[in-house]
Amino acid sequence: MRVALFHPRFDAPRGAEKVCLVHAHALRALGWDVKLLCFDWQGAQFSPADHALDPRLLPAPRRLWSGRPDPATLAALAAELEDRDVAVAHNYPASAYLGHAPAAVPRRWYCEEPFRALYVPETRPGLHRAYLDGRLDRGSQVGRYYRRALRQSAWNLALNPRYRGKRAADRAGVARLDGVAANSAATAEVFATIYGRAAEVLYCPVDFPPALPPPAADGGPLRILTMGGFSPLKGLTLLLAGFERFLERTRAPVALEIVGAGRERADVERAIAGSRTAACARIHGWISPSELAALRAQCHAFAAMPADEPFGLVFGEALAQGLIAVGPDHGGPVEILGGGEYGFVADPFVPASIAGALERLLALGSAERQALRERAFAAARARFDAAELPARLERWLRPPPAR
Repeated sequence: MRVALFHPRFDAPRGAEKVCLVHAHALRALGWDVKLLCFDWQGAQFSPADHALDPRLLPAPRRLWSGRPDPATLAALAAELEDRDVAVAHNYPASAYLGHAPAAVPRRWYCEEPFRALYVPETRPGLHRAYLDGRLDRGSQVGRYYRRALRQSAWNLALNPRYRGKRAADRAGVARLDGVAANSAATAEVFATIYGRAAEVLYCPVDFPPALPPPAADGGPLRILTMGGFSPLKGLTLLLAGFERFLERTRAPVALEIVGAGRERADVERAIAGSRTAACARIHGWISPSELAALRAQCHAFAAMPADEPFGLVFGEALAQGLIAVGPDHGGPVEILGGGEYGFVADPFVPASIAGALERLLALGSAERQALRERAFAAARARFDAAELPARLERWLRPPPAR
């Protein structure tokens, strides 16, 4: 099979870029002929194995006042698809362009999330519910961010013909695709709300070790890892509010290990300064994969409270490494955690709810903790193991035999 994988820009090894490349390598492992298409490739950011995919550059779309697809980009894309048996888009605007391309090849979209800037409330259902019912503090970092996003979206819909044109072109392009797979049931539900059609679920791949890793040593503080970034939607300030409430209610020794980088780090440091959390939190910034592995081996649990997360790869990775996870009660993370069967869930907008989840974690005895680790590892491996990805991709992409 000859397949084209189309992702807009490989300018940094973020989650979506990594998933596209993992799909490319998985299909190559099946013996498929993989053609990688993009508008931009920053090779220094990626591995030699990724370079071997030999990405082909398409002309980046021009900013047309109508918001419609650029004909020059569509023509170049169609030419690249002439020798393919199937094509798959990863991320907007590749999804829309693939639908509009004048090519006869079957076209699909691996949807990690619809484009948030075009569909502000629709792509953030949990956050939007909290905004409407008052659980979200509108003066908080997350609340200010979301108020601005809603206001900008309203003005664009009312006054910006290019924005309206991009939304219309996106919907029209997706309507022409032959199939869509979402990275979670939560994403599939958002997709159906926006586009009025169904998407099947094909989970993001997670690397699993051959067996459940040993637990971190007891005898010291309960060590909790958090990572995922400092931007508002990543919800670190929400977790910190709950952690501070947790510290008010316990005298047990605990430690919070914060991994991440970003321009919002200074805001997080100011939020921690002078609080109870300051005495037991460390901000590591960016660390290498080997350093992260060593830190994970010292931790007993993982906690994060993203305001709205379509999948939550960090939760799958935490379960794969044997950490007990604490996450939000909506979006992709609650799906990964089985609604609380494979970890602890809390309302990310209610600090007392987060504190309660952390207290339940702290109350686990060693036997209960081990049983939960084993149950979560097995359930996550059955759904997300990257070793199963090639077979799952083949079932999704290969046409059924003719009758």
